[in-house]
Amino acid sequence: MLTNVLALFLFLSSAGPTVDAFKKEMSPLQSAVDALINSSGAQVTQHSQAAYIEGYGIVVQLEMVFEPPQGIFGTPKSPAQLKSMIALRRKDLNEKLTAFVKQRIVTTDSIEATDSLTIVVHVLNLNPADVPDLPIQMQFTAKKESPQQVTPREIK
Repeated sequence: MLTNVLALFLFLSSAGPTVDAFKKEMSPLQSAVDALINSSGAQVTQHSQAAYIEGYGIVVQLEMVFEPPQGIFGTPKSPAQLKSMIALRRKDLNEKLTAFVKQRIVTTDSIEATDSLTIVVHVLNLNPADVPDLPIQMQFTAKKESPQQVTPREIK
């Protein structure tokens, strides 16, 4: 009986430090993801929310727009200009998020050795007539055991 209680205590105490570490890392992680999105020229429409999932790792999700609707907040751009600008922002965002995940998977203490870090970006397309081929979601995932292998995925 005593060994069962001791084993249960050790199990429960082992989960605590990871959750405590995540609570400290959550806000800076969310702010860093939002800042990275905004630095690409895109705009965050729903701020990042991070969650720790035991046995998986950390998932950060947010919503963003590559370009506001045309003609509402400034001079409208031609469809060719809009496509070109969004293509550049999309490429920049892919590169920045890939590098960010590679760096953060190694430095985040609350991610265990077999856990993952995933960033899910919901893309709000406010110009579907001009840019109909945008994905609705972009995902970037890496495992701590192989941090240089980031798996980007787009859902259309």
